[in-house]
Amino acid sequence: MSYIMRGSDTGSGVNANSANHIVVTADMTSAVWNAVATQEVFTVTGLCRLHMWILCTATLTDSADAARIQFGHESATNAFIASTVCATAGAGLLATDCLWYDTSPLTTPEVAATAILDYVVNGLDVGYEVTGAALTGGSLEFHCVWESLESGASVVAGVGGPLV
Repeated sequence: MSYIMRGSDTGSGVNANSANHIVVTADMTSAVWNAVATQEVFTVTGLCRLHMWILCTATLTDSADAARIQFGHESATNAFIASTVCATAGAGLLATDCLWYDTSPLTTPEVAATAILDYVVNGLDVGYEVTGAALTGGSLEFHCVWESLESGASVVAGVGGPLV
């Protein structure tokens, strides 16, 4: 049985120095990450709690301002963040130094409970889906600090490709 559940104490003890911190960089100049398709970011085995945050390290671009991106898991690619416009009239909405946690990314400070996605996931791989047009540039850093909630549960970095 696979399910997700929203956590309630987001941010407590979550940091990049954690032993269970994983970072996956999606370089949108690479066909591995930029295609109109789903992309696997984290592979989840068993019951785990995931604290995730996403930093745009270079502005996302596409050739026709038609690309959209959403973040979720293999059963619903928009489960965590709904479809987000990447650019409008050449202006990158997912721009360098933005935290992407909803459809209106910000470069300004944000409350940890908002900026850090906190979910319990049971065996559902996590990733994103690009729709509308392939991306041509930019990059996103997907961070995850995970906790095993049952024996043998784990999270490892995904390598792009289909989220199944």
